Amino acid sequence: MFAAAMGRERHGSGEPTQAPRRRPSAARKPAVTVRSRHLTTCRVAQDGTDVGLEFVDQSGRTVVLELPFDQAEVVVMTLPHLLSSAVRRKTGNDESRYVFDLGEWAIKSAKGHNCLIATLKTPNGFEVSFAIPPEAGRSFGWTLQREAAATIEARDIEELAAAAGRAKNN
Repeated sequence: MFAAAMGRERHGSGEPTQAPRRRPSAARKPAVTVRSRHLTTCRVAQDGTDVGLEFVDQSGRTVVLELPFDQAEVVVMTLPHLLSSAVRRKTGNDESRYVFDLGEWAIKSAKGHNCLIATLKTPNGFEVSFAIPPEAGRSFGWTLQREAAATIEARDIEELAAAAGRAKNN
C-alpha cells in the first residue's frame, strides 16, 4: 500500500462516490472509544453469519469486535474511503489516494450471471472481487490498454534519456 497523488483518473460510471452516512439514533448512548494497539486475530463464524476482529487495546486488554455479515460489508466498503481521506489530510493534497499494491489478479466468468468476476489481490493477502458487466469490462479493458501503453512509452522515453545522459558523461 502507498499514498499516491493521482494524475488523470478514469471512471466507468463517471459518478462521484460517497461514503455511507451514519444513521441517526433516537436515543444515543455515550460512545465507548477503544484504541487498538495491534490486531491479533480475524475470524469467521462457523455458519458465516458473523466476522470477528480481535485486538489488544492500549491498556493491554484483549478486545473482540464481532460484526454481522452485512455490517462487516459496510465496514469493508467504508475503510478505503476513510484511508484516502486520512492520506489527503496528512499530505494536504486533495488528489492523494490510499493505494494498494497489486500482487495478483484473476478474471473469471460468473456462471448464471451476465458478468465477469475480477479478483484483485495484494501481496499481503487482501483480496476483493468485482462483478463487471460486459460493456463496462470492454471499456475498462480498452482504458487499461491505452493508459498502460502511454505509461510504458513515457517510462521508455525516460530510460532512453537517462541512458543518453550517462553515455554523454562517459
